[in-house]
Amino acid sequence: MAGIRLPPWGYPVDEDLDEPPPASVADVIPPFKQYGEHNCGDHQHNFNNKLACSNCHTRVKLGELHDLPCGDLICRDCLLVKAFSVKYSIEKNRDEIHESRKKMVDIDLAFFDHPNMISSERNLLIRRHTLLKRKVIRLAGFTCCGVDMRLDRFLPCLSTMVSRELWLAARWLSDTPNARRVCAWPDCGAYLPVCCGYPVPEECARRWYCVVCQGNSMDCARTLEMAQTRFPFLPRGQPALTPSS
Repeated sequence: MAGIRLPPWGYPVDEDLDEPPPASVADVIPPFKQYGEHNCGDHQHNFNNKLACSNCHTRVKLGELHDLPCGDLICRDCLLVKAFSVKYSIEKNRDEIHESRKKMVDIDLAFFDHPNMISSERNLLIRRHTLLKRKVIRLAGFTCCGVDMRLDRFLPCLSTMVSRELWLAARWLSDTPNARRVCAWPDCGAYLPVCCGYPVPEECARRWYCVVCQGNSMDCARTLEMAQTRFPFLPRGQPALTPSS
């Protein structure tokens, strides 16, 4: 009948093809394609003096070293190794990370449900939340000498692929477990951060932009096949997004 609009999931799959996300999403996605070795260097005044990398002990120019909050200075090769290790650390400790994140969410809800709790109880929960956060960061491989490396500062020094996967891993850690989504394009299956979602008012729906395949997806509660999830830090059987097969 004329004037009747089909629901979002009734639209042709082509409407979910490669399209740039809205500005609200694009502004939070780093320019991965601009990253690479050519950005590495000049982090400090680049004198001719050379210092040894704290990790591999290779002597490199001062401006080519990356300073970590713990005091270590590492070369780009060691920085790449640490970035790669995050993915494998999350794969190894995924279940323990998930449980710790759930406990952190429970504490957040306690603050919301009981805004007038006594100070001693509040301080206890804050301390517990802080310890859980440190544990999650450590399990995910983001620490050196027990201190958060803040690897996001060095994304421009990494390659496009490594910087993108490191950014996705960091987003996965910060997003609450019940808000996590996966790209359902058959050749992708990448993680969709919460910040990549945007409303589509004319369709009364919400879409997510994928930084891996550049596709757009819409929530339809389809279950993702295990073989489709290529990223090891993603839960198996994750609620997926369109298109469906």
